[in-house]
Amino acid sequence: MIPTLEQIMGRVDDPETPVVWLDPVMPSEFWQALPDGLRSRGYRVFHIDQHGVVEDRKDLLARFDQLVHTQQPQGHDFESLKRCLLALAGDCERGWAVLFSNPDPLRQDDEEAFEELMEVLELVHESIYEIHMKSFKFVVRD
Repeated sequence: MIPTLEQIMGRVDDPETPVVWLDPVMPSEFWQALPDGLRSRGYRVFHIDQHGVVEDRKDLLARFDQLVHTQQPQGHDFESLKRCLLALAGDCERGWAVLFSNPDPLRQDDEEAFEELMEVLELVHESIYEIHMKSFKFVVRD
């Protein structure tokens, strides 16, 4: 049974859940409604693959350049990305939601980059929640 948008929002709101895994059969209408639903709850939304497929580490880090463009140049490694994401904590009401609706190409071509991204986002969530009581959620299709 596919959860409702409201049920997914409850999972996103849970501070103990940095990564919200969504069923791959989730209809495309859901992914279209998700950003507005998150924004209406006070989250800023960044959709990693909104403008095309992400296949490797270089593509992935380049997408995050769009998000952190107001920060110092991040370099192209996950440690720099982590520092930049931590600096974004205070600029939104409830936190951030990072959406990744089609991670399969990245997972197939560079599983290590996907795992590193998850580790960074989990660490950022834990740090931001501890310091600011805000979230940094990773919402990803499993």
